[in-house]
Amino acid sequence: MTAQRRLARLEGSLSPKGATLLWLAEAHRFPTLPTYVGWLIDQPVSAAPLWRVPEQAETAVRAAMRGEPREAVRQAVRQTVRDAVFLVELVIRLNLAAEEATHLEGLRYAALFWEMRALTAEAELERGTDGSGGRRPVARRAATWRDVVTGWLTDLSAAEEARRLLERRYLDGRGVLFPDLRRDWDALRETGARLAALGDALPALRDDRPRRRGRKTLSPRRIAVSGRAKAGAASLAEDARAAALDLLGDAEGAMAVAERRIRAAHARQPARSPATAS
Repeated sequence: MTAQRRLARLEGSLSPKGATLLWLAEAHRFPTLPTYVGWLIDQPVSAAPLWRVPEQAETAVRAAMRGEPREAVRQAVRQTVRDAVFLVELVIRLNLAAEEATHLEGLRYAALFWEMRALTAEAELERGTDGSGGRRPVARRAATWRDVVTGWLTDLSAAEEARRLLERRYLDGRGVLFPDLRRDWDALRETGARLAALGDALPALRDDRPRRRGRKTLSPRRIAVSGRAKAGAASLAEDARAAALDLLGDAEGAMAVAERRIRAAHARQPARSPATAS
């Protein structure tokens, strides 16, 4: 059996992805990432994911390549361990990013909700004091509020889509979030959607301008979500890859990742004219 065929046998077994999915299923028995980490503290070091997952994947590749040239085995083991550490880092970073986002975006939701309440109260006061029913000042601020809510929902959707892109690409679509965090995220997304719908439904804040009818096209918000999601996914993957290389002592590889990110960021900057560059 050739080395390629032996390596192919790893798919669906304890390949880096298989070992990561096995670890993830066991880790998700704990409600939160901090609870899981607290449990790990009292366990032997071999239970730690950054030890366990690469070791299982390495054992599998050595078994699959038994009898192959030593150098071929060494290279396969090296790549397998790198892939395993990357996947563990990716799972951890996606959970930490979601935890941070639910906290910060939850605060933004609260601010937007109370702003809506204030706008509604102000609109009712204007209606009671202005015989003409004029609501132009508050209507303009309500329009701005709707734009901010749309932007907020776009950011939230892009973060979720970025995570799902990485789950599909690297983990067969398996969700990475711990149970409590997944519930918190779902609740935030649902309350955000209700907030936007409520703002459109309240008579005091409703935008009564006539809407144009035309052929259906992909909405600007959907386009924005897609673009931001791809950029966010790439950034998260590069972060995990750089961290994995750093953990493995591959300073040259980590530096290459950093250089690639700097070049990508520079390429996204708008070109400056000679007048502004000086």
